[in-house]
Amino acid sequence: MSDNLHILIFITVLLCLVSCEPVFDINDQAFIGKCMSEHNKHRASVRPTAANMRYMTWDEGLAVTAQAWARLCIFKHNIHLQEAGRMHPIFTSVGENIWVGTPISSFKPESAVKSWVDEVKDYDYNTNRCTKVCGHYTQVVWADSYKVGCAAEACPNGVAETHFSSLPGVIFVCNYATAGNYAGVLPYKAGPSCSNCGQLKCENNLCRNSTRDAQQHNNWSPDWDPARPSSSSSSLFWPAVVIIRLISVPLMFACVYCLQGRYNLFAYE
Repeated sequence: MSDNLHILIFITVLLCLVSCEPVFDINDQAFIGKCMSEHNKHRASVRPTAANMRYMTWDEGLAVTAQAWARLCIFKHNIHLQEAGRMHPIFTSVGENIWVGTPISSFKPESAVKSWVDEVKDYDYNTNRCTKVCGHYTQVVWADSYKVGCAAEACPNGVAETHFSSLPGVIFVCNYATAGNYAGVLPYKAGPSCSNCGQLKCENNLCRNSTRDAQQHNNWSPDWDPARPSSSSSSLFWPAVVIIRLISVPLMFACVYCLQGRYNLFAYE
């Protein structure tokens, strides 16, 4: 009976590994919406108010790059940030913010972005100086950065270069174009909201440009990504994951039911 119970536990655990580990899809519109809205919310509410803050929209190329780096499950900046053509097919200047946490269930795009924005308490706009770390905040509110792409990755074996590297964790990476955080430069121009937008549309204190804000589609993956897929396999990967997970959950319960009926397995205390 103990052998049969071991078989039951093994099958249950195996199927749970397939079906229970979270998947963060960079093509999921809910995920994209949360990332964009959280960035724009904070960009629209800076103090002092910004005269030239651009509205930020999603860029799939930046998201692909963020995902490729997040897969490594290491808490450090992308080593290719300063290399033209290796972060994005068009933008030569790309910025980056990274958040890590444990357990995996602790991750929400909104709270991760907010943790970066909370660095504002250590930033003085008048002197453009930080008393502690505030580079994540200034990148989020960098007026000229108008594209963002983010990705999150579950790291069941831990995130390297953290104090919780032995625990299951999650890493969240956002890439920005054009990059911010130039030494000696203020993140935005202070003044009445949108007063420096020119002829552009002002929406919720942000400057919008229909041409600039348009979605750009390109068949891009960074050449340094060890998991770089072919275009055909890339288009099939996420649908396959979703289908497998939908099938695996009822299959798990079916296996448990059949084994219990055949071997009369029960748990006792």
